[in-house]
Amino acid sequence: MKRLLAPTLVALALCTPLSTLAKVEHLLPKVHSLTETNGAPFALHRAISISDVTASTALKKVFTDYGCTLREDAKATIKVEMVECIEGAYDYTLEGYDNEGYQLSVTKNTITIKAVKPIGVIRAAQTLAQLAEGYRHGKEAIEAVEITDWAAFKLRGYMHDVGRSFISVDELKKHIDLLSRFKVNTFHWHFTENQAWRFEVKGYPQLTSAESMTRFAGKYYTQEECREVALYAQERGVTIIPEIDMPGHSEAFTRAMGFDMQTDEGV
Repeated sequence: MKRLLAPTLVALALCTPLSTLAKVEHLLPKVHSLTETNGAPFALHRAISISDVTASTALKKVFTDYGCTLREDAKATIKVEMVECIEGAYDYTLEGYDNEGYQLSVTKNTITIKAVKPIGVIRAAQTLAQLAEGYRHGKEAIEAVEITDWAAFKLRGYMHDVGRSFISVDELKKHIDLLSRFKVNTFHWHFTENQAWRFEVKGYPQLTSAESMTRFAGKYYTQEECREVALYAQERGVTIIPEIDMPGHSEAFTRAMGFDMQTDEGV
């Protein structure tokens, strides 16, 4: 009996459509308020129109990634409304971090997003991207829900120590994509260490010379690459905090320049 039962359960699991458990209840981070309305889901892989005063790249990408085409006269619509406040949401002041609160309403042919700031639209887009997961390829949809959400903690970050190591621009973008999907909003970019100085200073090219580095010699980020990563992160709702470590952990500076950071010349 046991031999028959196990394959039967596996077969049932494979044949049963993925329930809301795979999407609504697995949203990360968990949203503050969610109501399933039991209406028909918003089908993807069709023509849609987007009315968005913030012109959010992240919002548009959610739908184009799932085969939607943009057409002004489309029956299916996504509407963004900027409001003074999100009823029931909480916000507090942290310099450099805007109100991330949003409301999201999904019906068969309409998705409405209300937000106080453009960053709220990006957060709503990240929620929509998660809601679209868990379907068979080509059958993706977004469940009919009403969501009110906001940030419990304004700063949610991670750090890469590229001074000691080196991570390519392409790999940094992959990390930004993954972490921003779960609303991680801050990338602390630790550029300099004893081992190397990793960002280009055009007036002092010796800082990024291979001779001044003891690990991943000659590897650094050009100013153009730094701007590219910064824009990429901004579009995904991630703030970059660049760091120069000083006066400690600055042996790479000393090797390159011939004097310490804390000397008159270094200052």
